[in-house]
Amino acid sequence: MQKRKIWENFLQWVLPCVLLVIALVLSIYDFNNKMDAAIQTVVDDQAEQIGLYYAAGVEDKLKALGNITDAVASIMASRPDRSDAFLNEKLDTLMKASDAYMVAYCASNGTGFLNDRRQIDMTELNYYDSILGESPHYLFTRSDGINGQMAFIYVCPITNPGNVNGYLLSYMEPAEMSDFFENSVYGDKAFFSLVNRNGTIMASYGATDQTTILKNDFWNSLKGIAESLGSWTLFDRQQQKGDNGILHVNENGVGKILCHFPIADTDWNLVVGIDESYLSGIQQSFRGPIVDLIVKISISIAAALIVITVINVLVRIKASEHSKVLEDKADTDLLTDLNNKMATERKIREYMEQYPDKQGVLFVLDVDNFKKINDTMGHAFGDEVLRNLAVRLQSMFRATDIVGRTGGDEFMVFLKDIRDITMIEREGKKIEQFFHQFEVGEYVKYSVTASVGAAVFPGDGNTFENLYKSADNALYVSKRHGKNQLTFYKKPEKETQ
Repeated sequence: MQKRKIWENFLQWVLPCVLLVIALVLSIYDFNNKMDAAIQTVVDDQAEQIGLYYAAGVEDKLKALGNITDAVASIMASRPDRSDAFLNEKLDTLMKASDAYMVAYCASNGTGFLNDRRQIDMTELNYYDSILGESPHYLFTRSDGINGQMAFIYVCPITNPGNVNGYLLSYMEPAEMSDFFENSVYGDKAFFSLVNRNGTIMASYGATDQTTILKNDFWNSLKGIAESLGSWTLFDRQQQKGDNGILHVNENGVGKILCHFPIADTDWNLVVGIDESYLSGIQQSFRGPIVDLIVKISISIAAALIVITVINVLVRIKASEHSKVLEDKADTDLLTDLNNKMATERKIREYMEQYPDKQGVLFVLDVDNFKKINDTMGHAFGDEVLRNLAVRLQSMFRATDIVGRTGGDEFMVFLKDIRDITMIEREGKKIEQFFHQFEVGEYVKYSVTASVGAAVFPGDGNTFENLYKSADNALYVSKRHGKNQLTFYKKPEKETQ
Protein backbone atom coordinates (compact mmCIF):
# COMPACT_ATOMS: atom_id res chain seq x y z
CA MET A 1 0.00 0.00 0.00
CA GLN A 2 2.84 2.38 0.89
CA LYS A 3 4.61 1.68 -2.44
CA ARG A 4 1.38 2.34 -4.29
CA LYS A 5 0.99 5.74 -2.63
CA ILE A 6 4.57 6.64 -3.50
CA TRP A 7 3.96 5.66 -7.13
CA GLU A 8 0.74 7.70 -7.30
CA ASN A 9 2.56 10.76 -5.91
CA PHE A 10 5.35 10.23 -8.44
CA LEU A 11 2.91 10.18 -11.37
CA GLN A 12 1.12 13.22 -10.01
CA TRP A 13 4.21 15.39 -10.49
CA VAL A 14 5.92 13.75 -13.51
CA LEU A 15 2.90 13.86 -15.85
CA PRO A 16 2.64 17.67 -15.88
CA CYS A 17 6.39 17.78 -16.57
CA VAL A 18 6.08 15.50 -19.60
CA LEU A 19 3.14 17.47 -20.98
CA LEU A 20 5.06 20.72 -20.56
CA VAL A 21 8.08 19.37 -22.44
CA ILE A 22 5.86 18.20 -25.34
CA ALA A 23 4.17 21.59 -25.47
CA LEU A 24 7.55 23.35 -25.59
CA VAL A 25 8.79 21.16 -28.45
CA LEU A 26 5.63 21.80 -30.48
CA SER A 27 5.87 25.54 -29.79
CA ILE A 28 9.55 25.90 -30.73
CA TYR A 29 8.97 28.52 -33.46
CA ASP A 30 7.15 30.98 -31.29
CA PHE A 31 9.07 29.99 -28.19
CA ASN A 32 10.74 33.39 -27.81
CA ASN A 33 7.38 35.18 -27.76
CA LYS A 34 5.99 32.89 -25.10
CA MET A 35 9.19 32.52 -23.06
CA ASP A 36 8.28 34.97 -20.31
CA ALA A 37 4.82 33.43 -19.78
CA ALA A 38 6.25 29.90 -19.69
CA ILE A 39 8.94 30.90 -17.17
CA GLN A 40 6.40 32.64 -14.99
CA THR A 41 4.14 29.59 -15.03
CA VAL A 42 6.98 27.31 -13.96
CA VAL A 43 8.05 29.67 -11.17
CA ASP A 44 4.48 30.07 -9.90
CA ASP A 45 3.78 26.34 -9.99
CA GLN A 46 6.96 25.55 -8.11
CA ALA A 47 6.25 28.20 -5.49
CA GLU A 48 2.69 26.95 -5.03
CA GLN A 49 3.61 23.27 -4.77
CA ILE A 50 6.41 23.84 -2.26
CA GLY A 51 4.12 26.17 -0.32
CA LEU A 52 1.52 23.40 -0.15
CA TYR A 53 4.12 21.16 1.42
CA TYR A 54 4.85 23.71 4.16
CA ALA A 55 1.13 24.34 4.71
CA ALA A 56 0.63 20.59 5.15
CA GLY A 57 3.45 20.60 7.72
CA VAL A 58 1.74 23.37 9.72
CA GLU A 59 -1.57 21.47 9.57
CA ASP A 60 0.11 18.27 10.79
CA LYS A 61 1.69 20.11 13.72
CA LEU A 62 -1.64 21.65 14.74
CA LYS A 63 -3.56 18.41 14.22
CA ALA A 64 -1.09 16.49 16.40
CA LEU A 65 -1.81 18.97 19.21
CA GLY A 66 -5.55 18.76 18.58
CA ASN A 67 -5.71 14.96 18.38
CA ILE A 68 -4.07 14.29 21.75
CA THR A 69 -6.15 17.08 23.36
CA ASP A 70 -9.35 15.53 21.96
CA ALA A 71 -8.33 12.12 23.31
CA VAL A 72 -7.76 13.44 26.84
CA ALA A 73 -10.95 15.54 26.70
CA SER A 74 -12.91 12.42 25.73
CA ILE A 75 -11.65 10.64 28.84
CA MET A 76 -12.52 13.65 31.00
CA ALA A 77 -16.03 13.75 29.53
CA SER A 78 -16.61 10.22 30.82
CA ARG A 79 -15.87 11.33 34.39
CA PRO A 80 -18.27 14.10 35.51
CA ASP A 81 -16.86 13.92 39.05
CA ARG A 82 -13.57 15.67 38.29
CA SER A 83 -11.50 15.65 41.46
CA ASP A 84 -8.28 17.64 41.71
CA ALA A 85 -6.25 14.43 41.46
CA PHE A 86 -8.14 13.38 38.34
CA LEU A 87 -7.70 16.79 36.68
CA ASN A 88 -4.01 16.93 37.56
CA GLU A 89 -3.41 13.46 36.15
CA LYS A 90 -5.11 14.29 32.85
CA LEU A 91 -3.30 17.63 32.52
CA ASP A 92 0.03 15.89 33.22
CA THR A 93 -0.77 13.24 30.60
CA LEU A 94 -1.54 15.91 28.01
CA MET A 95 1.67 17.82 28.80
CA LYS A 96 3.81 14.70 28.40
CA ALA A 97 2.19 13.53 25.18
CA SER A 98 2.03 16.85 23.29
CA ASP A 99 4.18 19.81 22.23
CA ALA A 100 2.21 22.17 24.49
CA TYR A 101 4.16 24.40 26.87
CA MET A 102 1.07 24.73 29.07
CA VAL A 103 -2.34 23.08 29.36
CA ALA A 104 -5.40 24.20 31.27
CA TYR A 105 -8.87 23.01 32.22
CA CYS A 106 -11.54 25.71 32.24
CA ALA A 107 -14.66 24.83 34.22
CA SER A 108 -18.07 26.04 33.08
CA ASN A 109 -17.97 28.81 35.69
CA GLY A 110 -14.70 30.17 34.29
CA THR A 111 -12.41 28.74 36.95
CA GLY A 112 -9.14 27.57 35.40
CA PHE A 113 -6.80 24.82 36.56
CA LEU A 114 -3.26 24.77 35.11
CA ASN A 115 -0.87 21.84 34.73
CA ASP A 116 1.48 23.46 37.27
CA ARG A 117 -1.40 23.26 39.82
CA ARG A 118 -2.16 27.00 39.74
CA GLN A 119 -5.80 28.08 39.78
CA ILE A 120 -6.89 31.22 37.90
CA ASP A 121 -10.00 33.09 36.85
CA MET A 122 -10.19 32.46 33.10
CA THR A 123 -12.94 35.06 32.67
CA GLU A 124 -10.30 37.76 33.16
CA LEU A 125 -8.39 36.63 30.04
CA ASN A 126 -8.94 38.88 27.03
CA TYR A 127 -9.68 35.87 24.85
CA TYR A 128 -12.13 34.16 27.26
CA ASP A 129 -15.16 34.82 24.99
CA SER A 130 -13.30 33.09 22.15
CA ILE A 131 -12.89 29.96 24.28
CA LEU A 132 -16.62 29.46 24.59
CA GLY A 133 -18.38 27.32 22.03
CA GLU A 134 -19.59 23.81 21.33
CA SER A 135 -16.94 22.79 18.77
CA PRO A 136 -13.16 22.29 19.01
CA HIS A 137 -11.27 25.26 17.56
CA TYR A 138 -7.91 27.01 17.40
CA LEU A 139 -7.12 30.48 18.78
CA PHE A 140 -4.17 32.83 18.56
CA THR A 141 -3.22 35.35 21.23
CA ARG A 142 -0.27 37.68 21.58
CA SER A 143 -0.34 37.04 25.32
CA ASP A 144 -1.72 33.96 27.00
CA GLY A 145 -2.57 36.13 30.02
CA ILE A 146 -0.81 33.68 32.31
CA ASN A 147 2.88 33.49 31.37
CA GLY A 148 2.76 36.45 28.99
CA GLN A 149 3.68 34.27 26.01
CA MET A 150 2.40 34.43 22.45
CA ALA A 151 0.47 31.23 21.81
CA PHE A 152 -1.52 29.07 19.47
CA ILE A 153 -4.32 27.58 21.57
CA TYR A 154 -6.37 24.49 20.81
CA VAL A 155 -9.72 24.51 22.66
CA CYS A 156 -11.71 21.29 23.07
CA PRO A 157 -15.15 21.51 24.72
CA ILE A 158 -15.95 18.73 27.22
CA THR A 159 -19.55 17.62 26.80
CA ASN A 160 -21.47 15.24 29.04
CA PRO A 161 -24.08 14.44 27.89
CA GLY A 162 -24.62 16.91 25.07
CA ASN A 163 -23.93 19.93 27.27
CA VAL A 164 -20.61 21.73 27.50
CA ASN A 165 -19.40 21.58 31.10
CA GLY A 166 -15.82 22.62 30.65
CA TYR A 167 -12.97 23.16 28.20
CA LEU A 168 -9.52 21.64 27.76
CA LEU A 169 -6.91 24.08 26.40
CA SER A 170 -3.47 23.27 24.98
CA TYR A 171 -1.02 26.16 24.49
CA MET A 172 1.77 25.89 21.90
CA GLU A 173 4.48 28.46 21.22
CA PRO A 174 4.74 29.64 17.59
CA ALA A 175 8.47 28.93 17.94
CA GLU A 176 7.60 25.20 17.99
CA MET A 177 7.28 25.43 14.20
CA SER A 178 10.52 27.32 13.57
CA ASP A 179 12.62 24.18 13.01
CA PHE A 180 10.30 23.18 10.20
CA PHE A 181 11.08 26.38 8.26
CA GLU A 182 14.78 26.87 9.10
CA ASN A 183 16.07 24.58 6.37
CA SER A 184 13.66 25.60 3.62
CA VAL A 185 14.61 24.97 0.02
CA TYR A 186 14.71 28.74 -0.55
CA GLY A 187 17.44 29.48 2.01
CA ASP A 188 17.40 33.18 2.92
CA LYS A 189 15.29 34.14 -0.11
CA ALA A 190 11.89 33.44 1.43
CA PHE A 191 9.72 34.18 4.42
CA PHE A 192 6.80 32.22 5.89
CA SER A 193 4.00 33.89 7.87
CA LEU A 194 0.80 32.73 9.52
CA VAL A 195 -1.85 35.39 8.88
CA ASN A 196 -5.53 35.37 9.80
CA ARG A 197 -8.41 36.52 7.60
CA ASN A 198 -8.33 39.99 9.17
CA GLY A 199 -4.71 40.52 8.16
CA THR A 200 -3.18 40.05 11.61
CA ILE A 201 0.29 38.48 11.39
CA MET A 202 0.53 35.83 14.10
CA ALA A 203 4.04 34.46 13.46
CA SER A 204 6.82 34.83 10.88
CA TYR A 205 9.77 32.63 10.00
CA GLY A 206 12.70 32.78 7.59
CA ALA A 207 14.06 35.91 5.86
CA THR A 208 11.93 38.62 7.50
CA ASP A 209 14.54 41.34 8.26
CA GLN A 210 14.10 43.27 5.00
CA THR A 211 10.41 42.53 4.53
CA THR A 212 8.47 45.71 5.31
CA ILE A 213 5.11 44.26 4.20
CA LEU A 214 5.03 42.00 7.27
CA LYS A 215 2.74 44.15 9.36
CA ASN A 216 -0.85 44.01 10.56
CA ASP A 217 -3.58 44.59 7.99
CA PHE A 218 -1.35 42.44 5.79
CA TRP A 219 -3.81 41.88 2.94
CA ASN A 220 -4.49 45.59 2.40
CA SER A 221 -0.77 46.40 2.64
CA LEU A 222 -0.25 44.48 -0.62
CA LYS A 223 -2.71 46.62 -2.56
CA GLY A 224 -0.22 49.37 -3.42
CA ILE A 225 2.66 47.07 -4.46
CA ALA A 226 0.77 44.44 -6.49
CA GLU A 227 1.39 44.20 -10.25
CA SER A 228 -2.23 45.22 -10.83
CA LEU A 229 -5.34 46.06 -8.82
CA GLY A 230 -7.16 43.16 -10.47
CA SER A 231 -4.56 40.58 -9.38
CA TRP A 232 -4.66 41.93 -5.80
CA THR A 233 -8.49 41.82 -5.76
CA LEU A 234 -8.44 38.18 -6.89
CA PHE A 235 -5.73 37.33 -4.37
CA ASP A 236 -7.71 38.93 -1.52
CA ARG A 237 -10.96 37.29 -2.60
CA GLN A 238 -9.29 33.87 -2.69
CA GLN A 239 -8.04 34.15 0.88
CA GLN A 240 -11.45 35.32 2.10
CA LYS A 241 -13.02 32.24 0.47
CA GLY A 242 -10.39 29.90 1.90
CA ASP A 243 -8.74 29.10 -1.45
CA ASN A 244 -5.07 29.06 -2.45
CA GLY A 245 -3.80 32.20 -4.16
CA ILE A 246 -0.68 33.67 -5.78
CA LEU A 247 0.35 37.33 -6.29
CA HIS A 248 3.36 39.12 -7.77
CA VAL A 249 4.46 42.26 -5.93
CA ASN A 250 7.37 44.69 -6.07
CA GLU A 251 8.68 45.72 -2.65
CA ASN A 252 11.35 48.44 -2.72
CA GLY A 253 12.47 47.35 -6.17
CA VAL A 254 12.61 43.64 -5.25
CA GLY A 255 10.15 41.35 -7.00
CA LYS A 256 8.42 38.78 -4.83
CA ILE A 257 6.02 35.92 -5.40
CA LEU A 258 3.45 35.63 -2.61
CA CYS A 259 1.37 32.48 -2.14
CA HIS A 260 -1.26 31.89 0.52
CA PHE A 261 -2.65 28.55 1.62
CA PRO A 262 -5.59 28.03 4.03
CA ILE A 263 -4.82 26.01 7.16
CA ALA A 264 -7.53 23.41 7.76
CA ASP A 265 -9.95 23.90 10.70
CA THR A 266 -8.84 27.53 11.21
CA ASP A 267 -9.32 30.94 9.62
CA TRP A 268 -5.54 31.18 9.20
CA ASN A 269 -3.41 31.22 6.05
CA LEU A 270 0.22 30.32 5.53
CA VAL A 271 1.78 33.06 3.37
CA VAL A 272 4.99 32.17 1.55
CA GLY A 273 6.97 35.09 0.09
CA ILE A 274 9.81 34.23 -2.30
CA ASP A 275 12.30 36.60 -3.93
CA GLU A 276 12.06 36.23 -7.70
CA SER A 277 15.86 36.49 -7.80
CA TYR A 278 15.95 32.99 -6.30
CA LEU A 279 15.13 31.53 -9.70
CA SER A 280 17.07 34.07 -11.76
CA GLY A 281 19.73 31.49 -12.63
CA ILE A 282 17.12 29.18 -14.09
CA GLN A 283 15.50 32.09 -15.94
CA GLN A 284 18.82 33.11 -17.51
CA SER A 285 19.48 29.58 -18.69
CA PHE A 286 16.26 29.77 -20.74
CA ARG A 287 17.95 32.32 -23.00
CA GLY A 288 20.39 29.77 -24.43
CA PRO A 289 19.96 27.56 -27.49
CA ILE A 290 16.51 26.08 -27.87
CA VAL A 291 17.70 22.48 -27.52
CA ASP A 292 19.68 23.23 -24.39
CA LEU A 293 16.75 25.21 -23.09
CA ILE A 294 14.32 22.31 -23.50
CA VAL A 295 16.77 19.92 -21.83
CA LYS A 296 17.36 22.27 -18.92
CA ILE A 297 13.64 22.90 -18.44
CA SER A 298 12.95 19.17 -18.49
CA ILE A 299 15.73 18.41 -15.99
CA SER A 300 14.78 21.30 -13.71
CA ILE A 301 11.10 20.43 -13.66
CA ALA A 302 11.79 16.70 -13.22
CA ALA A 303 14.21 17.35 -10.36
CA ALA A 304 11.79 19.72 -8.66
CA LEU A 305 8.92 17.27 -9.03
CA ILE A 306 11.01 14.40 -7.69
CA VAL A 307 12.16 16.48 -4.71
CA ILE A 308 8.63 17.66 -3.99
CA THR A 309 7.19 14.16 -4.38
CA VAL A 310 9.82 12.60 -2.11
CA ILE A 311 9.41 15.35 0.48
CA ASN A 312 5.62 15.03 0.31
CA VAL A 313 5.76 11.24 0.81
CA LEU A 314 8.37 11.44 3.59
CA VAL A 315 6.41 14.12 5.44
CA ARG A 316 3.24 12.02 5.32
CA ILE A 317 5.11 8.91 6.49
CA LYS A 318 6.83 10.89 9.24
CA ALA A 319 3.54 12.47 10.31
CA SER A 320 1.93 9.03 10.44
CA GLU A 321 4.81 7.65 12.53
CA HIS A 322 4.72 10.69 14.82
CA SER A 323 0.98 10.28 15.31
CA LYS A 324 1.48 6.58 16.19
CA VAL A 325 4.22 7.50 18.69
CA LEU A 326 1.91 10.05 20.34
CA GLU A 327 -0.87 7.49 20.57
CA ASP A 328 1.48 4.94 22.15
CA LYS A 329 2.82 7.53 24.60
CA ALA A 330 -0.70 8.55 25.54
CA ASP A 331 -1.61 4.90 26.26
CA THR A 332 1.55 3.78 28.11
CA ASP A 333 2.42 4.04 31.80
CA LEU A 334 5.94 5.50 31.89
CA LEU A 335 7.17 3.44 34.84
CA THR A 336 5.91 -0.06 33.94
CA ASP A 337 5.27 0.11 30.16
CA LEU A 338 1.79 -1.30 30.82
CA ASN A 339 -1.42 0.36 29.71
CA ASN A 340 -2.04 3.49 31.74
CA LYS A 341 -5.36 4.21 33.47
CA MET A 342 -6.84 5.99 30.47
CA ALA A 343 -5.93 3.22 28.01
CA THR A 344 -6.93 0.40 30.38
CA GLU A 345 -10.40 1.78 30.95
CA ARG A 346 -10.89 2.54 27.25
CA LYS A 347 -9.90 -0.95 26.12
CA ILE A 348 -12.13 -2.63 28.70
CA ARG A 349 -15.06 -0.44 27.65
CA GLU A 350 -14.44 -1.31 23.98
CA TYR A 351 -14.53 -5.03 24.78
CA MET A 352 -17.77 -4.63 26.73
CA GLU A 353 -19.39 -2.74 23.86
CA GLN A 354 -18.22 -5.20 21.19
CA TYR A 355 -18.95 -8.40 23.12
CA PRO A 356 -21.80 -7.67 25.56
CA ASP A 357 -22.74 -11.39 25.76
CA LYS A 358 -19.23 -12.76 26.34
CA GLN A 359 -17.94 -13.31 29.82
CA GLY A 360 -14.88 -11.60 31.28
CA VAL A 361 -13.23 -11.15 34.66
CA LEU A 362 -11.86 -7.93 36.14
CA PHE A 363 -9.17 -8.19 38.84
CA VAL A 364 -8.26 -5.04 40.78
CA LEU A 365 -4.95 -5.38 42.68
CA ASP A 366 -3.50 -3.16 45.40
CA VAL A 367 0.02 -3.84 46.66
CA ASP A 368 -0.17 -4.35 50.43
CA ASN A 369 1.64 -1.83 52.61
CA PHE A 370 3.23 -0.11 49.62
CA LYS A 371 3.82 3.09 51.59
CA LYS A 372 5.79 1.07 54.10
CA ILE A 373 7.88 -0.41 51.28
CA ASN A 374 8.71 3.08 50.03
CA ASP A 375 9.44 4.38 53.52
CA THR A 376 11.65 1.48 54.63
CA MET A 377 13.24 0.32 51.38
CA GLY A 378 13.25 3.58 49.44
CA HIS A 379 11.28 4.84 46.43
CA ALA A 380 13.73 3.27 43.97
CA PHE A 381 12.97 -0.15 45.45
CA GLY A 382 9.25 0.68 45.37
CA ASP A 383 9.56 1.43 41.65
CA GLU A 384 11.42 -1.87 41.18
CA VAL A 385 8.53 -3.68 42.90
CA LEU A 386 6.03 -2.10 40.50
CA ARG A 387 8.17 -2.86 37.43
CA ASN A 388 8.71 -6.48 38.47
CA LEU A 389 5.04 -6.92 39.22
CA ALA A 390 4.14 -5.47 35.82
CA VAL A 391 6.48 -7.86 33.98
CA ARG A 392 5.23 -10.89 35.91
CA LEU A 393 1.56 -10.00 35.51
CA GLN A 394 1.92 -9.46 31.78
CA SER A 395 3.66 -12.83 31.36
CA MET A 396 0.96 -14.68 33.34
CA PHE A 397 -1.87 -13.94 30.95
CA ARG A 398 -2.69 -14.04 27.26
CA ALA A 399 -1.52 -11.32 24.90
CA THR A 400 -5.17 -10.47 24.21
CA ASP A 401 -5.94 -9.81 27.89
CA ILE A 402 -5.74 -6.26 29.24
CA VAL A 403 -3.16 -5.50 31.92
CA GLY A 404 -2.69 -1.94 33.17
CA ARG A 405 -1.41 0.20 35.99
CA THR A 406 -4.24 2.50 37.03
CA GLY A 407 -2.80 4.23 40.08
CA GLY A 408 0.28 4.45 42.28
CA ASP A 409 0.16 0.82 43.44
CA GLU A 410 -3.11 -0.23 41.79
CA PHE A 411 -3.24 -2.59 38.79
CA MET A 412 -6.09 -3.95 36.73
CA VAL A 413 -6.23 -7.24 34.84
CA PHE A 414 -9.17 -7.92 32.56
CA LEU A 415 -9.42 -11.45 31.17
CA LYS A 416 -11.43 -11.72 27.97
CA ASP A 417 -13.71 -14.52 26.77
CA ILE A 418 -13.86 -16.53 30.02
CA ARG A 419 -16.23 -19.38 29.15
CA ASP A 420 -17.09 -21.08 32.46
CA ILE A 421 -16.72 -21.00 36.22
CA THR A 422 -13.80 -23.42 36.06
CA MET A 423 -11.71 -20.95 34.10
CA ILE A 424 -12.67 -18.16 36.49
CA GLU A 425 -11.60 -20.17 39.52
CA ARG A 426 -8.37 -21.30 37.83
CA GLU A 427 -7.33 -17.78 36.90
CA GLY A 428 -8.24 -16.48 40.35
CA LYS A 429 -6.16 -19.20 42.00
CA LYS A 430 -3.26 -18.37 39.67
CA ILE A 431 -3.20 -14.77 40.86
CA GLU A 432 -3.65 -15.72 44.51
CA GLN A 433 -0.82 -18.28 44.43
CA PHE A 434 1.43 -15.87 42.59
CA PHE A 435 1.40 -13.42 45.50
CA HIS A 436 2.22 -16.19 47.95
CA GLN A 437 5.66 -16.49 46.35
CA PHE A 438 6.33 -13.11 44.75
CA GLU A 439 9.68 -11.73 45.88
CA VAL A 440 11.71 -8.71 44.76
CA GLY A 441 15.38 -7.89 45.31
CA GLU A 442 18.67 -9.05 43.87
CA TYR A 443 20.52 -9.81 47.10
CA VAL A 444 17.90 -9.51 49.84
CA LYS A 445 14.57 -11.00 48.85
CA TYR A 446 11.53 -8.99 49.94
CA SER A 447 8.17 -10.74 49.88
CA VAL A 448 5.48 -8.60 48.32
CA THR A 449 1.78 -9.35 48.67
CA ALA A 450 -1.36 -7.79 47.31
CA SER A 451 -5.04 -7.58 48.04
CA VAL A 452 -7.19 -8.51 45.07
CA GLY A 453 -10.85 -7.96 44.27
CA ALA A 454 -12.56 -9.68 41.34
CA ALA A 455 -15.83 -9.23 39.49
CA VAL A 456 -17.34 -11.11 36.55
CA PHE A 457 -18.67 -9.38 33.44
CA PRO A 458 -21.55 -9.04 32.72
CA GLY A 459 -23.03 -10.73 35.82
CA ASP A 460 -21.47 -8.35 38.35
CA GLY A 461 -21.74 -5.29 36.13
CA ASN A 462 -22.51 -4.70 32.45
CA THR A 463 -20.80 -1.29 32.35
CA PHE A 464 -17.24 -0.45 33.26
CA GLU A 465 -18.34 1.72 36.17
CA ASN A 466 -20.54 -0.99 37.67
CA LEU A 467 -17.99 -3.74 37.10
CA TYR A 468 -15.19 -1.69 38.64
CA LYS A 469 -17.39 -0.82 41.61
CA SER A 470 -18.08 -4.51 42.21
CA ALA A 471 -14.39 -5.44 41.96
CA ASP A 472 -13.47 -2.53 44.22
CA ASN A 473 -15.99 -3.69 46.83
CA ALA A 474 -14.43 -7.15 46.70
CA LEU A 475 -10.98 -5.57 47.07
CA TYR A 476 -12.19 -3.78 50.20
CA VAL A 477 -13.32 -7.12 51.64
CA SER A 478 -9.85 -8.59 50.99
CA LYS A 479 -8.21 -5.70 52.84
CA ARG A 480 -10.68 -5.85 55.70
CA HIS A 481 -10.04 -9.56 56.16
CA GLY A 482 -6.29 -9.19 56.57
CA LYS A 483 -4.97 -8.44 53.04
CA ASN A 484 -2.86 -10.87 50.92
CA GLN A 485 -5.91 -12.61 49.51
CA LEU A 486 -8.35 -12.60 46.62
CA THR A 487 -12.07 -12.04 47.03
CA PHE A 488 -14.74 -12.44 44.36
CA TYR A 489 -17.63 -10.01 44.47
CA LYS A 490 -20.83 -11.36 45.99
CA LYS A 491 -24.11 -9.58 45.50
CA PRO A 492 -25.95 -8.59 48.68
CA GLU A 493 -28.74 -10.98 49.58
CA LYS A 494 -31.54 -8.55 48.69
CA GLU A 495 -30.00 -8.19 45.18
CA THR A 496 -29.85 -11.95 44.66
CA GLN A 497 -33.38 -12.63 45.87
